[in-house]
Amino acid sequence: MAAVNVRPLKIARYHGAFEGASKSMINKKRDLKSRNLEDDEYVRQYIQFHYQFQKSEGFAVDWDGFDYAFQIRSLDNPPRGFCTTGSPAEIVREVTLLAIKKQNEAKGTKLVLDEHIQANFQFCNGLMCWLSFWAVDMNSSSTPESKIYQAKLWKRGKEHELLLFRLKPTDQEIASVQVEPPSPLQCEDSEEEAIVFARAGPEDDPGVPFVFRRTGADPGVPFFSYPIGGGVPTVLY
Repeated sequence: MAAVNVRPLKIARYHGAFEGASKSMINKKRDLKSRNLEDDEYVRQYIQFHYQFQKSEGFAVDWDGFDYAFQIRSLDNPPRGFCTTGSPAEIVREVTLLAIKKQNEAKGTKLVLDEHIQANFQFCNGLMCWLSFWAVDMNSSSTPESKIYQAKLWKRGKEHELLLFRLKPTDQEIASVQVEPPSPLQCEDSEEEAIVFARAGPEDDPGVPFVFRRTGADPGVPFFSYPIGGGVPTVLY
């Protein structure tokens, strides 16, 4: 593929899932901690995860930065026992090729998979996948160029639906995405709200996207803010 790849010298890489991808995280299983609303570190990481997932619209999450499991997981490094019919690498390749096939059929393109970047998933009456990869459209010009594409695909058995297929947005387009605060987190044993979130104010650290407060009988309980890269929390009144 070297003859058709015209890429920047520095490329943001994520967990590899099959041949041609980054190998740094392949076969590296991490036992993630479960949700714990009483743990401030869980809430801090949840805010970080929410921001990254929403900002990238599901396609770019720095999984190395998280010690807790969320509803969305890495398909490159799924939980132990995730699938007994094939390896994660085989599943990622299958859904990526399926997304490319559906796009080619719908748009008349001739995209060819070049290299994997990242795959994320959620159980949603099936498997909802967010896929990022390099691909080449052999119909695009006399000198086809490898570009980053993103696809969102739902699959359950032989059923499937391609919900989104696009070129990776530009840095300016990504920067313009507005991320809303997370929805309140409910208590483990009831539907009562345990933690609520709000957008950080102009007086907060620029690296703080949201602040949170534990609900309870005392309405004077303060909001806490955490810098998105981690650090000491700030109490806001």
